[in-house]
Amino acid sequence: MFFKDKHCPTCKGSGTQVFTPLKPEERKALGTNRTDLWRCTAAGCRWYQPWDHRAGGGRLPEELQNPGADASQ
Repeated sequence: MFFKDKHCPTCKGSGTQVFTPLKPEERKALGTNRTDLWRCTAAGCRWYQPWDHRAGGGRLPEELQNPGADASQ
């Protein structure tokens, strides 16, 4: 079974966040054509990772931050 919610290592709390596949413009900003990368959809988060594990993940550029960003993060 496939679940869209995963633990995000950069979001606070012990719950899970919804992840969605990277959009073409996000993949372009990273300089990759990989289609197995997903990003956290929490407000202000820029974390992305391969779907099956956190290793190989990172942060998207600031201009691709999700709406509702907290300026202190």
